[in-house]
Amino acid sequence: MTFARICIVGAGLIGGSVARRLAVLGADVVVVDPDAATLEQAAAFGLATAAVVPADRDLVVLATPLDALPAVMAEVAAAAPRAVVVDLGSVKQAPAGAAAAAGLVGRYVGVHPMAGTERTGFEHSAADLLVGATWAVTHDLDPDGAVAPVVAWVAETFAATVVVLDPAAHDRSVALVSHTPHAVAHALLGVAEASPDAALASWLAAGSFRDGTRVAGRNAARTANMLAENAAALGPVLDEVIAELVGLRADLAAPDALRARLDRVADAADSVRRAGTDFEPCPSLVDLIEDSRRTGAAVAIRLRDGAFETTGVTTAVTSAVTASTTGEPG
Repeated sequence: MTFARICIVGAGLIGGSVARRLAVLGADVVVVDPDAATLEQAAAFGLATAAVVPADRDLVVLATPLDALPAVMAEVAAAAPRAVVVDLGSVKQAPAGAAAAAGLVGRYVGVHPMAGTERTGFEHSAADLLVGATWAVTHDLDPDGAVAPVVAWVAETFAATVVVLDPAAHDRSVALVSHTPHAVAHALLGVAEASPDAALASWLAAGSFRDGTRVAGRNAARTANMLAENAAALGPVLDEVIAELVGLRADLAAPDALRARLDRVADAADSVRRAGTDFEPCPSLVDLIEDSRRTGAAVAIRLRDGAFETTGVTTAVTSAVTASTTGEPG
């Protein structure tokens, strides 16, 4: 299966970046977006635009807000009856349910590029924004083999490392490394804004505050969608972070315990900051993905010198937070 004709629905930061990349590569790509100004920007860039998804598309990429996906999926299922449909949302279980309800079983694949910026809109998109990033691809609604072509397309188009996994495992992992940082960033920025020292602090704020709050206060609707849709996975992680902060607060009065707490996190840091790199040849992409679905084990896949390589991905990762809160009491 190849994807010769592609449609991007939603041309904001992520969808626009996908469309720009495809245009640079000379692909047949059409952009659909309900916002007239966005379509004008896409057309000014040189992209073909349309009011609805053309029926001849082989692949439809949905980059719409999470709460719009159920309605959009139903429309796309009817408009492009032979297309494989992927969504780029940061949550994967809820879209999979929406896809099933829309009759897309067998031609829906969940996709999530692990890259972006704090900005929104087509004007901030870029052809290279998602290139070289890690992309997640889920495999729950694929009895007819749509996942392997999507994995190949992502790896080839974006020079990506693709992690193939179950939607629930995806949502648990992004709750830890993406959604919790968003929640914490908003909490920190909110505390800073409410402080009587906010004006003075703004003069003294440097890299740690900038990096720690970079994603906060940008697009409340998008962030609310993301956090609410993954509440089941996000809630327990926030509980762990709160417990860690409570312990750290108590340890401020006990310097030795504080140092021990910080040392434990430092010792665990590499396990969550650096992925493994021991790839081996992948004889059959289809068989590898089927094994992943059958066993529940996540796998990472990349393309090197025209051939696919793979490595296993540990799913039962103990976070630095968990390691520190279950260690020596503070």
